[in-house]
Amino acid sequence: MRNYTSIPSAFFETVQNMPQSPAYRYRNNNDEKVTITYKKLYDKVNAIAKAFEVKGLAQKHVAIFSENRIEWFVCDMALLALGSADVPRGIDSTSDELNYIIEHSEAEAVLVENKYVFEKIKKHHRDLSLIVLLDSSMHDPENNIYAFDKFEELGEEHLKGDEEFAIKKAAKLTNQSTATIIYTSGTTGKPKGVILTHGNILHNVRVLPDIIKLKAGEKLLTILPIWHIYERTISYVTAIIGCFTAITNKRYLKNDFTEEKPDIFISVPAIWVNIYNTVMKNIDRKNVFLKKFIKFIIKRSISYIRSVRYQNDLVYLIGDEKREDKKAEYSIGMFDPLFHKMAKKMVYSKIMELTGGKIRLTISGGGALPMYIEDFVEAVGINLVVGWGITETSPVVTLRSPYKNYRGTCGAPIPEVRIEIRDKDGNPCKDGVMGVCWIKGPNIFKEYYKDPELTAQAKIDDFFNSGDLGTYTQEGEIVLTGRAKETIVLLTGENVEPQPIENKAMESSYISQIMLVGQDKASTGAIVVINKENIKYHFDKEKIAYDEKNLASSKEVYKLIREELDRLINYKNGFRPYEAIAKIIITDEEFTIENGLLTQSLKIKRANVTEAYKDKIEALYEKKL
Repeated sequence: MRNYTSIPSAFFETVQNMPQSPAYRYRNNNDEKVTITYKKLYDKVNAIAKAFEVKGLAQKHVAIFSENRIEWFVCDMALLALGSADVPRGIDSTSDELNYIIEHSEAEAVLVENKYVFEKIKKHHRDLSLIVLLDSSMHDPENNIYAFDKFEELGEEHLKGDEEFAIKKAAKLTNQSTATIIYTSGTTGKPKGVILTHGNILHNVRVLPDIIKLKAGEKLLTILPIWHIYERTISYVTAIIGCFTAITNKRYLKNDFTEEKPDIFISVPAIWVNIYNTVMKNIDRKNVFLKKFIKFIIKRSISYIRSVRYQNDLVYLIGDEKREDKKAEYSIGMFDPLFHKMAKKMVYSKIMELTGGKIRLTISGGGALPMYIEDFVEAVGINLVVGWGITETSPVVTLRSPYKNYRGTCGAPIPEVRIEIRDKDGNPCKDGVMGVCWIKGPNIFKEYYKDPELTAQAKIDDFFNSGDLGTYTQEGEIVLTGRAKETIVLLTGENVEPQPIENKAMESSYISQIMLVGQDKASTGAIVVINKENIKYHFDKEKIAYDEKNLASSKEVYKLIREELDRLINYKNGFRPYEAIAKIIITDEEFTIENGLLTQSLKIKRANVTEAYKDKIEALYEKKL
């Protein structure tokens, strides 16, 4: 792929090469499906770019607070063409957070999805030069409030037939031009503004298509928030390659799978976990014999898939290299291939049909994917690859190849990216030793906005300190175990990495969320958020009496969760004795964005959860007389 000088210039070339090809299918404000060609999409970008210029917003900062919709892509591309930096965020953010971002980024205008978000930023209604409602639900130009459709008309009026306005503007940009300022809250502290240049993002655009063999005309189904750099970069990749992207949401995902029949599905772990849980729940509703039989053949099918992988040297499990029984663990039973065929006919074929029947690849990012989910998706017959990335790396750092899909890792570094594993003192680690991943490449962010001190701490000699713990396998793939700041150090001096343990615990259908605790304590503990629906279904089926109002505090639930954790976190599954969860706090109150316990990318804010449960954690470890 060519070395483009800017994101919009790359997109505009695709428009010129395939103007009548379908670019997007989306639902309009009346919930009707609309297909738009590359040329018509460009016409919208061109008009909106002109409207922004008329309002004096060229080379300015403009905030966009919205979820995934076609107007987001249009406004983003228009602002990029003008040399403006957009500042995106999702609509679930608190009013305080959105207003902080407006103030810190010095945004002169804000684009909001709807009136709901408009009300969240009311303290800035009078001092912003422009507010655009993307759903066109409000129009008050005298107060600088525009409906998107009216704003587009404003641009068309001032274009006066200039079809190359945006193209000419974008031609002045370089790889060093600022593209966006993305505020990432992380798991602690105030949001920090990550400045990414056109060149940072274009690196991913250049190298990713070759890894996944992406071709013009392929159809993608997307459900992820476009304000997140993962989905956003994918949207650039697909638009510049010339793919056909269908936008969906939770409400329409099931229908859109079957209607759109995508070749590629962009996902996060939660989507596949939900699909798996739904399948298992449907199986549980069958009669006792059929339920046991189907679960048995699925278990043998997955064992067969895993064993074939192991024998082809395409699986890596932490702790597995020290297990003496691994050959027996991965031996293929005489009837396992038959059980796999039976599972395909009875279960997997229906799942393939529900996902459109054409998926050749699904890419999962934005968090660790539990191994049991990977096993299940592969057994179904869908090629699933996992990558690793961070906002500061635009975002992709590593990606597993669909043609060398090395399980248990997050893939090898993508072209032009170098990763060094260093100890806490910054020295290179020996092969196979866990350390912090330091990253170097053209995708590394420019700086943190208005924070040179933090930038200097994060970037040293062109290497970025990711804060993620990992190591290389003998095959050159990266294995991650968690965050350096999340390591729990017990009183015994043992270090516990929460992520592998939490991922394994999440295999239980009775556990909705889990966070390990135990810093400076004698043993590892956990806060467990229960899946009330699944537990009640289990108790009803087994005729176990329970008090629904006090479910989380009941002895029956404690016993069930205790049994599940003991079943999953043990030596047989590769865990050391001190990693076993000795103490548990059980709750039915979910960690959410709204209560401040999840980040915008749905990661647990560990410091916030620890503070919220501070008294209960202390009580958990108190010595009882």
